[in-house]
Amino acid sequence: MAPDLPEKLLGIDIDPVEDQRRRSQSDSDESEAHVRVVLFGVGEHRLAVPVDDVISITDVPDDLTWVPRTPDAIDGVTDLRGEVTAVLDPTVYFPVAEDRTGREQLLVFDSSDDEQSAALRVDDVLTVEAVPESNVLESVDDADDPLSGEALEHPLVTALVERTRQTRRSPDAVPSTATVSGAIDDSELADEVAEDVQVVEFVPLVDIDGMLAASSHRVSSR
Repeated sequence: MAPDLPEKLLGIDIDPVEDQRRRSQSDSDESEAHVRVVLFGVGEHRLAVPVDDVISITDVPDDLTWVPRTPDAIDGVTDLRGEVTAVLDPTVYFPVAEDRTGREQLLVFDSSDDEQSAALRVDDVLTVEAVPESNVLESVDDADDPLSGEALEHPLVTALVERTRQTRRSPDAVPSTATVSGAIDDSELADEVAEDVQVVEFVPLVDIDGMLAASSHRVSSR
């Protein structure tokens, strides 16, 4: 199992105001167990993986080597800290309609001694967050949130992480109470009259072992 990595070691900048809000919320929920997840962007999607599956986050190296006759999901291999690491492309399983600007990074996964190291190529890493277990949903009311229900039907999505985040929108924009199925849908900023609003979103939690198996990467029992 990967160590309990703090945000600074993962190389993620945490907004102090948002961090304090999360800490205050956590203090109020001390009696409930929490799940730590890494949130990241892939195209227009916002996705998450359990922090226990990730041992480090690093920039994409320049020496990525393509290997002939490998599955489409494997971008290539690279040397990370002396280990040959397979680099996976998540867009094979989560197709994107648009590219996002950001610093591409690798989520390096925890692996046993008898399997090859693997990493996921993402557009950017957003944050590490602890959410109450009650906010990790294995089912949703499709009548209220049909897109979230569709996200749960994805074979590599094990649950949805319900979370609240701050964004800004113009007062004349159509109010939004949820960003579902992992799509990033921040409202455009108005010139002078934008306001802060809270948006509830449901972020798909990705099954890492399932993705490794689907990409023909050898997976051992954990």
